[in-house]
Amino acid sequence: MAALICALWLGLQGPQSPELIDRTLAIVSGRTITLSDARTVLAVGLVEGTSVDAALVQRLVDRELMLRETERYQPAEPPRSQIDQRLAQAVERAGGEAALAKLLAAGGFTPERLRAWIRDDLRIENYLGQRFAADERRQDLVADWLSDLRRRTQITVFEP
Repeated sequence: MAALICALWLGLQGPQSPELIDRTLAIVSGRTITLSDARTVLAVGLVEGTSVDAALVQRLVDRELMLRETERYQPAEPPRSQIDQRLAQAVERAGGEAALAKLLAAGGFTPERLRAWIRDDLRIENYLGQRFAADERRQDLVADWLSDLRRRTQITVFEP
């Protein structure tokens, strides 16, 4: 009898469409970039863009490539004050600490992960500053370097 009631109750619920929890956008040398990562860093303003599209995915792939190189050469740690300043900017862009906490939770980020992301961004900036002179050729040199990194790294990009 209980099975019949359960079956009737489930039948009344109707067919439910599957809900997309998350999706892989790219894999860079074994590191995964997910849709929730992209949405979160976009919402918090850690990357430029207005939507999760192919250009945003490429920027996140490039960031991952640069981070791998940065980790190889271990530039100096950024000062805590710089990280705190960027965190304050993220809080401001989000509309306050409560709004930021909500954005992070929706994307599966923790405050520690946000701090680590910002720290890594600063480390990448430091590394690029050490490696490439700040002159008119810098943008082209960085583009060539990234192109070489893409050729040497296993990258799989999926449709956003």
